[in-house]
Amino acid sequence: MKTKEKAEKLQRKTKTYFISCIGEDGYPLTKAVLPAKRCTKIYELYFCTNTSSKFVEAISKNPKASVYFYSRKMLFVFKGCYLKGYMEIVTDMATKKKYWSNPYKNAYPEKSYTDPDFSVLRFTPKTGRFYCNFKLSDIDFAEA
Repeated sequence: MKTKEKAEKLQRKTKTYFISCIGEDGYPLTKAVLPAKRCTKIYELYFCTNTSSKFVEAISKNPKASVYFYSRKMLFVFKGCYLKGYMEIVTDMATKKKYWSNPYKNAYPEKSYTDPDFSVLRFTPKTGRFYCNFKLSDIDFAEA
């Protein structure tokens, strides 16, 4: 199995991601997020968050970002994947509707994907690094 396939398999099982961008002060800004539903391919990941967040503000100024996710089953059984690329704020309503989930209703006054504070972020990786069984493998998403 190729490294991209291993990373994608891990990504489909992951429940929490850490996303990072460059904050207004030039330092990393990191937060834990749940993946948006229907994220099945590693070369295009979607996350939902608040439009009013510092993260969305930072992405609007600088799209460079990273994503990290991992799985730990026992003390020494650890798999992780770091992806580096670009994050964009999705504005089209069809995509926002696609990634809306009913549990979000509690967080948004309009209780709908049409709420102005509901944002969808699309992450497109350029490179990555996959860790498994004490071994690192690089991933280049530009390769075929």
